[in-house]
Amino acid sequence: MLGNLNNKIALITGGGQGLGLGIVKRMAEQGADIVIADINNNNTLDAKEIVEKLGNSAWTSYMDVTDKLSIKNSIEEIISNTKRIDILVNNAGVAGAAGSTGTFFRDIDWEFTWKVNVKGVADVTEAVLPYMLKRKYGKIINISSVAARAAKYTTAYYATTKMSVIAYTQALAREFASQNINVNAIAPGRIWTAFHQDWMEERDKLGDDVVKGRDRYEVFLESLREVIPMGRPQTPSDIGALAAFLASEDASNITGQTIQCDGGQVMV
Repeated sequence: MLGNLNNKIALITGGGQGLGLGIVKRMAEQGADIVIADINNNNTLDAKEIVEKLGNSAWTSYMDVTDKLSIKNSIEEIISNTKRIDILVNNAGVAGAAGSTGTFFRDIDWEFTWKVNVKGVADVTEAVLPYMLKRKYGKIINISSVAARAAKYTTAYYATTKMSVIAYTQALAREFASQNINVNAIAPGRIWTAFHQDWMEERDKLGDDVVKGRDRYEVFLESLREVIPMGRPQTPSDIGALAAFLASEDASNITGQTIQCDGGQVMV
């Protein structure tokens, strides 16, 4: 099958919900055993059950990507259980700090998005890399965003972090290509998850007329129809399918790339 991940072990950060859970499901469907690392233990347990129902092995691990000690402890625990990590998906990400609406800039939004979306990606990667280098094998997939290349539709601080993920992906790919480690990024488009739902709730609290008193999902669809040529949202499963392909041997000669999965919003 295309994207065969049989006998591979995949670690997905933020894998307990939303986009991360979509990646977990698709990789499990393609044969991978899964490690779900998340800051929310309840979410990881639900995701573990889904993977096991598909007939795959699953492990959970508490991980706060803003805390290097938490990352270190999590990776050590994972390795003690699995003995290796073949695939790393750096999915954990935020759009801002609590209370962010994107309508004004706050230092806390700049600081928190950077800490999770960029430093968190780098710190988790650098904790996993020694184990991949030892075996001269690894697939690393970083989740960027359409916002990196279509910044006019998002906040400056979020777009900046997601473009930084692309730069980090390219630098890492070049540095470790000779060690048989593939590093790529995915730039998802508009996906209806808690990520967008929470943002709409914050806008409603501030009295945003676009949102107030209206069906949240309809507002979401209305906004994407204006910018996405295909006129439909993307799904966690869409992103999971692409991640599974990039993690497979079918993509062994693809590295340093950022692939848009956004219904044509950005064409490069």
